[in-house]
Amino acid sequence: MAKRKPSSKRPQPRHRKNHQKSQFDRRTRLGVANPKRRRTLQARVPLIGSVAGLVGSMAGRLDCRMAFRLSIIVAGMFLADGRKTAAAWFAAAGVQDDWDRFYDCLISIGRQSQSVGEPLVRKILEKFDPGPGGHLTIGIDDSPTSRYGRHVEGAGVHHNPTPGPVGSAWVYGHNWVCMALLCVHPLWGVIAMPLWSKLYVREADVPQLNEKHNWEFHTKHALALQLVTSLLSLMRRMRMTCVLWLVMDGAYAAGPLLRSLSGMGVVVFSRLRKDAVLFDLPPKSDKEGRGRPRIYGFNRINLRELAEDGQGWETINYRCRGAEVVRQYKCRLSTTKLTGDVIRVVIVRFADGGWAPYFCTNPEIGVREILETISARWAIEEHFHDTKEIWGAEQQQVRNVWSNIGCWHLNGWLYSLVELISWDKPQAELSDRLDRPWDNPSRRPSHADRRRTIRREMLEKQFTASLPMTADTNKIRQLFADLISLSA
Repeated sequence: MAKRKPSSKRPQPRHRKNHQKSQFDRRTRLGVANPKRRRTLQARVPLIGSVAGLVGSMAGRLDCRMAFRLSIIVAGMFLADGRKTAAAWFAAAGVQDDWDRFYDCLISIGRQSQSVGEPLVRKILEKFDPGPGGHLTIGIDDSPTSRYGRHVEGAGVHHNPTPGPVGSAWVYGHNWVCMALLCVHPLWGVIAMPLWSKLYVREADVPQLNEKHNWEFHTKHALALQLVTSLLSLMRRMRMTCVLWLVMDGAYAAGPLLRSLSGMGVVVFSRLRKDAVLFDLPPKSDKEGRGRPRIYGFNRINLRELAEDGQGWETINYRCRGAEVVRQYKCRLSTTKLTGDVIRVVIVRFADGGWAPYFCTNPEIGVREILETISARWAIEEHFHDTKEIWGAEQQQVRNVWSNIGCWHLNGWLYSLVELISWDKPQAELSDRLDRPWDNPSRRPSHADRRRTIRREMLEKQFTASLPMTADTNKIRQLFADLISLSA
């Protein structure tokens, strides 16, 4: 039987109609006072150290009636195992009969994500501020999270960038535009620390949200501009004078976005289309005449002809994804209507004969810095992978759109929090592999190792600090340590 050619049209979500009412009527339950209703005041295993301090600063941005619940939720996120739904967070934290108030807390976090995340963002910016004359590098990209159900607010059909061998080119769920700070660790390479995100809802799905939440449609480019504007505003309030470098995927290299970013003083690095319209530099003229000076040159630059020409290639070695690579390149200054100004274009030829063009809106930056900044964007892809695999970013199973936004931000913020806390710690403290002789002891600690270290410290503080001083105290402590190492 002949295989049917897959359709290029965007599929539509198909869900069975649900005519049954929910078995849980919250208004009826809360309308009747229950004196036996147990209230959760602290987590079963509370947060400790600098993690507790930072989470407490973030909780201070919430309403005082529910601010204490944020540290309980975060403690449950560190301790949850298996499928990391929101209910699994609450169960691991020891939430009792007031579990519905914790869902309300997730909604509040989603509604105030800009304000709640600011203390953590400030701490990250203070840590990596290069001072006057330096620069901070941020990356922006979008990633989908798969969901199921017709009652999931804001969900739609989006392109799947990583379909896998048996996956589909489309995925039903949410799509997040994420902004992360790209920091270079002296031992572990580039690490992405997510700051804020925006939920992208397709224009066709906006009317369903508009009725309930007064939602407005924004393109991914507009959401990216909002994220950068928020970060620049915070940097001005912090009196930071460094330059902001922004590296993006080629899908964001659009004229309106690039011109807006250039007007704010942001240096943009991205990939060019192979059929991009480029011109050479305009001729210099000493004559003073009527009209504005010419912006674009007379001759058009064909990137494909440049790449196929065997002459003029130069060799450069630079840092790419944690390793030194040697590649051939061509570089030239060009003018384009994307920015209305001069850009530096770099064409890189790979070992398999393929090639890719990149550009930078600041023509004064060198080729090596451009290529290393472009390659650093891959760290945000690693962040997407670890956030979904380790923190379970698409497993929370909440329906409200603000709950989904709150859960996504919590997963991203805890990723940044763990990386920030572990930044200056020695490798031996983050990855103890004495019980695994087959493993490489010098291997880079993974994000799971760093998260496990904080989790182990929480459990040790809870279970071993209260042991009485007896003759068998050391033996009991060792037993507890062995038990914690198995559970963590």
